[in-house]
Amino acid sequence: MKRIYLLALLLFMAAALPSCRKEAPELINPNETKLTTYPSQMFTTFWHGMNYSYGFWDLDPTDWDRVYDEYLPRFEEMDEVFEGIDNPDSDEGAEFFAEMEELFTEVCRNLIDHHLSITFYKGTEYKFSIYPGYIDAESRDYTHDRMVNEYLMGPINANGEAGRIKDLKLGIYDVEGDDDNMTVISYRIDDVAYIFFTGFRFYGVLNKDPEGSVAQALRNYQRMILDEPDIKGVIIDVRENGGGYLADMKHIVGPMIDSDLLVGYTRTKEGLGRFDYGPWVPCTISPAEEHRKVEVPVVVLANLYSVSMSEMTCMTVRQLPNGCIVGERTFGGTGPLTGEFPLSYSGAWETSLISVYGSTCVMKDAQGEIHEGIGIIPDIEVLQTPEVEEAMRNGVDMQLERALEYIRTGK
Repeated sequence: MKRIYLLALLLFMAAALPSCRKEAPELINPNETKLTTYPSQMFTTFWHGMNYSYGFWDLDPTDWDRVYDEYLPRFEEMDEVFEGIDNPDSDEGAEFFAEMEELFTEVCRNLIDHHLSITFYKGTEYKFSIYPGYIDAESRDYTHDRMVNEYLMGPINANGEAGRIKDLKLGIYDVEGDDDNMTVISYRIDDVAYIFFTGFRFYGVLNKDPEGSVAQALRNYQRMILDEPDIKGVIIDVRENGGGYLADMKHIVGPMIDSDLLVGYTRTKEGLGRFDYGPWVPCTISPAEEHRKVEVPVVVLANLYSVSMSEMTCMTVRQLPNGCIVGERTFGGTGPLTGEFPLSYSGAWETSLISVYGSTCVMKDAQGEIHEGIGIIPDIEVLQTPEVEEAMRNGVDMQLERALEYIRTGK
C-alpha cells in the first residue's frame, strides 16, 4: 500500500511540473527587461509581459498558452535567419522585418482590448505597430473612413441659412504639440440643444485657456440646458470622438442630472496571475454644481470611430429614462486607462524594444454587459453608408436628422 501511495504522489508531482515555459513566482516587471534583437527573445518577453499585464484573459477567446507553444518555434527559426543578415537596411533586411511584423500581427490581431497599441522597435530607424482594434474595425461589414469632421460645417451652414440654427458657437484650441487640441461646436437647432466636440479634452483646455473659444462654446451648451427650460431635447455628438478625460463627464452630462447616476463598474488586476482581479467598483456620475434635471429626450450620436469616453457617454445616457443612442455600433474600446504596470499589474509597459499601451481596467455597464471589443449597439441604427456621406457633402446630415426625428416623435 505504501508503494501505491508513493507512486500516486510521484505521478501527482510530475503532473504539476511546468511543461514548456518557466513561470516565475516573483514579480517580473517588463519595463526592466533588457532585450537583444533576436526575434525569439522579443516574442518571449512580449508573451510574459502580456501574460502579467493584460486585464482581459477571462474574457478574451485567445488561448495564450497555445500562442506560446505554436509561435515560439517559428520565432526561433527566425533567429537563424536574423544571424545571417549583415545589413538590416538591405532588401533582405526589409523582407525579414516584414515577415516578423506579419507574425506578430497573427499573434495579436484577435486580442479584444481595443485601446491596445503594440510597437516593436528594431534598432533606431525601424519599427512597426499593431492595433488590434483597428484590425477589427476594418473587418466590420459597415467599415468606412472618417469623414464627419471634414464635412460637418456643410450641414451647419445649410441649416443656418434655412433658419433652423440659433446661438451658434465655434470653439477651437489648437496649439502645436499640445495633446489637448480640440474643436467644439454648440448651437440650438429646431429648439434642441446640440454639442459636437472632437475629444474629451475640456479638463485640459479649460485649465490652460479658461476664457477661450472652447470654454465659450461649452458654456453655450450648458446655458441652453440650465436656462432654457423650453428646449425639446439634447443631442451629444461624439462621432469620431477618440475620448480623453473622465472628468469631462461633469461638463457634458452633469448639468442635466440632479442625483448620482450609476454608469457601470470597473475592475483592475491586484496580482501577478492572469486572473488575479480585484472587485468590481461602481462608477457613478454626480450632478454638476449648476444643474437642472432634464426630462426631455437626450440623444448620443455615435459611429464606428466613437471610442473610450464617447462609449462611456453612450452608457451614461442609456441610463437616463429619456436616453437614446443613434448611429453605428461603436469602436469597442471601453476600458479606462488610469495607471501603469507597477501600480496595478496592468496597463502600459515598455522595454528597450517593445512598447505596449493598453487598458488598465475592464468596464461593464450598469446591466453587467461588457462591451470591450464589441462596441455599443445603437438603439436606432443609421449607418454611415456612401449615400449618407454624399448627403452630408451636400449639406444634409442624415444621422443628425434621425436624432431630431426621434426627439420629435419618440420613435
